Amino acid sequence: MEKAEQILQLLHDARGMLAYQQSCDLVEYPKTPELTTFLEDCKWQKVATSVSIQKTQVSKLPEKKLVKQEAPSVQKSDLQNLGEIAREIAVCTSCGLSAKRSCAVPGIGGGDQIRLMLIGHWLPGSEDSSAVFGDEEDLMLKRMLAAIHLPLEEVFIANVIKCGVGTDVQPQAEHIDACASYLHRQITAASPELICTMGVIATKALLRLPQPLSRLRGQFYPYRVPEGAEIPLLPTYHPGYLLQNPEMKKATWHDLQALEKRLLRACSTITS
Repeated sequence: MEKAEQILQLLHDARGMLAYQQSCDLVEYPKTPELTTFLEDCKWQKVATSVSIQKTQVSKLPEKKLVKQEAPSVQKSDLQNLGEIAREIAVCTSCGLSAKRSCAVPGIGGGDQIRLMLIGHWLPGSEDSSAVFGDEEDLMLKRMLAAIHLPLEEVFIANVIKCGVGTDVQPQAEHIDACASYLHRQITAASPELICTMGVIATKALLRLPQPLSRLRGQFYPYRVPEGAEIPLLPTYHPGYLLQNPEMKKATWHDLQALEKRLLRACSTITS
């Protein structure tokens, strides 16, 4: 059974890798040692046999063991509070950036239970209030989420700075500080299982660590909400950065896989 589960996990990872590769318009994938080992270990005839055996064994399990139960520790998102915060953001004049904004950008997405919260820096040069990271950036973000099989209703997307501004406007540290309370309150209200900061500004705004993003990405850090609970936070690159530097898509894909595995592990714990 353990061997069959390992093979199924390898197949799942390979499927996700190919989906992300296609979504990002990659025409080739580097033949890394890890990929070579994966290909050598995969014996497709044995995989088919193992999967068949596993399905037979699962079908023989008592029905009561297959019933999913929600863990009592899972917190629901406070959608009413998120709505109230959004209304405050729409009329905010806490800093001078509000006079230059093209639109307010409180964030989008989320259902009764937000599993992942994605945080970027700000919306540049757009009159479209439905965009969060940018038109092309949002499209790429949707493809990223699809590649790790995460529905949009389980995600909340927001920025550190809540004003959409023209490309000729460069927000400063004082503007980040002015919006900080909104972001922290959104995280508390959303109660996500995981946070992913996308880009150096969002990462430094929450982690307050001096290391560059290239060194911070790829691992989880604890983010403590005011009440004292800790949420795992994973830094990675911003979709806008990936559009200009497509060679960094491979590193970002590894980060997305880490998010997916962490969420799958949490789901497995809840349903066991």
